[in-house]
Amino acid sequence: MVELQSTWTWLPAIYLFLGGASAGSMLVVALLKLAGRGRFKTTVTIGSWVSVVALACGLLALVAEVEKPFQAMVLFKSFVNFGSWMTIGAWVLFASIIVFGVFALVSTPAVTSRITFLDKSKESVSRALAVVCVPLAAAVAVYTGILLSAAPSIPLWGTWLLPALFAVSAFDTGVAAIAIVVAVLEKDESASKFGIVLEGITACLIAVESVVLAVFLNTMLGGTASEALAAGIVVEGEVSVAFWTFVVAFGLAVPFVAALAQIVMARKGRHSKWIAIGAAACVLVGGFALRFVVLSAGIHGIVLSPDALQAVSGVVMMVP
Repeated sequence: MVELQSTWTWLPAIYLFLGGASAGSMLVVALLKLAGRGRFKTTVTIGSWVSVVALACGLLALVAEVEKPFQAMVLFKSFVNFGSWMTIGAWVLFASIIVFGVFALVSTPAVTSRITFLDKSKESVSRALAVVCVPLAAAVAVYTGILLSAAPSIPLWGTWLLPALFAVSAFDTGVAAIAIVVAVLEKDESASKFGIVLEGITACLIAVESVVLAVFLNTMLGGTASEALAAGIVVEGEVSVAFWTFVVAFGLAVPFVAALAQIVMARKGRHSKWIAIGAAACVLVGGFALRFVVLSAGIHGIVLSPDALQAVSGVVMMVP
């Protein structure tokens, strides 16, 4: 039995999940603000706050993981090595929490109604902030994967496929979060049509995520002995039950089938709010499970002696 990675466990998994979901939901909300023609204001308001709270909670989980949390909260002051992904990511997160927060405030009628100088310009300010939120959200989504891929000597994490996988998953979980907001809070007739649009986006994202996940695991299984060992932990080892149950079944298969069912039902003039909520909840569960599984299987690379390498690979080595 292989010992799982135990340095980063629940709290980093929570951060990676919440950071990705925050980025994905803010991307959806910002695009909705720019293209929605003033519709779905409730979704924009609540969705933006969902993004801000998720990112804030994720950052708190990350800070709580380090040995001295209160010192970690001011580490960004010393992040001047812009050749480091850790430094770049720290400043991206710092900028994102500020811009996302201001956008959420400007998108909240109860706040803007009290700020008189914004009466004539609040829409322009809100749209300008939405434009800035789009690249920041994309950067946060990708960074959650880069943070792991930059870690040394972890074969499963050291590939560009991991940031790609986490980015697609972030967008998927973000759409799921906004789908719940729409299903619960939006009451007008256009809400169900928008819900179907989100179902279609969800189906497409799940298809892309499934392909990226398959390529990621196949690449690892066909790679070095360390990469194959780590990927084996995922597909048939210690975390395989969690992977196949929560990532593949609940996180991909169930919401994909539900999305297709909703699209078919919409052609007959029907739409189920509860199917939408249930499928979105499955996506969120799968998104967290994916990050926990990848973290758990992130074992360090192994250094094999010639005899051990011969035993693992079945290659007869000629020793002079």
